[in-house]
Amino acid sequence: MKALFLGGVAAGTAAGIRARLPAGLEVVILDDPIDHARLRQGADDAEILVSNHWRADYPPAPRVRLVQSVATGVELIELAALPAGVVVCNAFGHESAIAEYVVMVMLAWRHRLFEISRTFREYASWRTSWVQGGAPHGEVRGSTLGIVGYGRVGREVARRAAPFGCRILAANRTPREPEPGVAHVLPLAEIDHMLPECDTVALCTALGPETTGLIDARRLSLMRPSAFLINIARGQVVDEDAIYSALRDRTIGGAALDVWWQYPNAAEPERRGSRHPFHELPNVIATPHNSGWTDGMIARRWNEIADNINRFVHGEPLINLVTTT
Repeated sequence: MKALFLGGVAAGTAAGIRARLPAGLEVVILDDPIDHARLRQGADDAEILVSNHWRADYPPAPRVRLVQSVATGVELIELAALPAGVVVCNAFGHESAIAEYVVMVMLAWRHRLFEISRTFREYASWRTSWVQGGAPHGEVRGSTLGIVGYGRVGREVARRAAPFGCRILAANRTPREPEPGVAHVLPLAEIDHMLPECDTVALCTALGPETTGLIDARRLSLMRPSAFLINIARGQVVDEDAIYSALRDRTIGGAALDVWWQYPNAAEPERRGSRHPFHELPNVIATPHNSGWTDGMIARRWNEIADNINRFVHGEPLINLVTTT
C-alpha cells in the first residue's frame, strides 16, 4: 500500500510520524504540488493521500481510498475531483492552543496591553498609569463573552474563559447543551439576540453555507461600540468590507484577526491578508493564521494522523470522518 504526502505541511507530518506508520507502507513525499509530472507519478497508484488540498487540475488519483487532511478545514479539498467512495478525514489537536489565543487577546485588549506597552517604551509615558492620573483599563472579569460556534474549539474557549469570571453565551448551528460556566447556547439563527449583549465575540464556527458572510454590516451594527471581535474561524465568516469599515469608523471597538480573505502564493509569498489596509488600524491585532500553530498542537495532530493511517491499513474504524465522496 502506498501513501502520498502532498504539500509542505504534509511533508513535515511525514517526517514526524514515519516511525509510527505501518510496516510495509510505501511513503512518497511531495512538497511541491506544482510539479505535475512527479505528482502524477505519486498519485497514480496511491491509496492514501495525506494533504490539506486537492484540486481538479491535479493529475487523477484513481486508486485513492482515504484522504487524510493535515488540518481541520477541508474546504481546499475539491471533493468532485476525487473518485467515488473516497473517505475524507480531518485532524484536530488545535483546540487548546486556539482557546489560549482567544483568552490571550481578550485579556490584552481589555487591559490595553499593546497600547500601554508601546507608549511607555517609545515615549516613557506614565499617562496611562495612576501615577499621572491616567484612565484605568478594563478587566475581563464581569464582561460578557459570546462564542459563535460551540464545537470543539468553542467549548474549549468557554472552559478557558470561565475561570476569569466572564459571563459566557454561545450560539451553534445544531442544538447542544451548555457545559458548566456557560449561561445559554442559542441556535445560530438567534445570534442577533446575543450580539448586543457581548463585550467580546469569538468566532469559532466552521465555514459553510450558513456561516459564509455571517458577520455582515447589519450584525456588526448590533454589537456594542466598545465590542471586541475575535476571528479564529475563517476569514469568509466575516464580510471583508463591512469589518474594515466598522473598525476604521470605530463602529466597534477593535478586533483580533487570525484568519484572512487572501493568503500567500508562489507569486506573492508575503501577500497581505486583505485588500484593505487592516495593518494600518491601531485597533486591530493581526496574526498570520497561527493561533493554533504550537508545538503541542503539532504533536497531538501527528498522533491523530498516524493513528488514522494505521486504522485504515488494518481495516479498523476511522476517526474524524468528514464525508465520503
